[in-house]
Amino acid sequence: MPAATARIVLANRSLRWSSPILFNDPFDVPRELSFGLSPKSIVEAFPPLLADLINHPPEDTSELNAGVKLIVDTVKNGIPEEVKAELLEGLRESAASHNPTSQGMDALRAIWRSSLIDLRILCLSEGPAHMAMWYHYADQYRGAVLEIRCSDALDSAWLAARPVSYSQEKPAIYTSEGWARLLMRPPKIGVKALLNLATFTKSSDWSYEHEWRVNSVKRPNDSGPFTDYKFHPEEFAAIYLGPKIDPADADALVGLASQYPESSAWRVEVGMSRELLFHAVEQ
Repeated sequence: MPAATARIVLANRSLRWSSPILFNDPFDVPRELSFGLSPKSIVEAFPPLLADLINHPPEDTSELNAGVKLIVDTVKNGIPEEVKAELLEGLRESAASHNPTSQGMDALRAIWRSSLIDLRILCLSEGPAHMAMWYHYADQYRGAVLEIRCSDALDSAWLAARPVSYSQEKPAIYTSEGWARLLMRPPKIGVKALLNLATFTKSSDWSYEHEWRVNSVKRPNDSGPFTDYKFHPEEFAAIYLGPKIDPADADALVGLASQYPESSAWRVEVGMSRELLFHAVEQ
């Protein structure tokens, strides 16, 4: 983060959790749900998926919704092949003749748009040695990196952090087949899977960030697209001062960091061997 931001964080003992509408990646956490997909295309994606479940029924059907589970469990208990063939043909005919309206999907999209501002995500990186991260987020090497400590005793929020998955392929929520798979699950499991796909997947273009995230939602009295949540002093582990940081900022940050127990300070230097070097600073 920039040095000015780091001074505020250390002085206030708080970290900013943001709504994804503030993120710099326009494709990070989709602004529109099921964009470009029609109810008809999702319905048409069902028969091949259900046919595969019927022909190759899984051992565990607990993560299927009640209707799909009933069909698959019935098949597992044994039905004549001709009945199975009639069932599959009926599914195909039903999908071909069914013309669903967009009312339900439009309502879901509206709920998603309105809920985006209420999401709170804390974005973290694995370590302080990423040159691109220093450039993009720490004011082109003039800022700082703050290291936070995971504490079981304090039940640190970042104990729940999960790594972001990077891929060139579009997440399932961008395809009709992906939506059909989600709708085959019980509502609670489907919603959880939807949130995971939306918030923990990014294009491989961003893989250099080595990002981890913690998700939450705003508190009842919060407003706006971000919230500054307090952290415990013992959760602050170290500060790393950028290679081009202003000396006045460096002195101020070391002074603020010294108020935290069991913390350390490090000056970062660009080494001639194409790596960052870290030197301990006396507090």
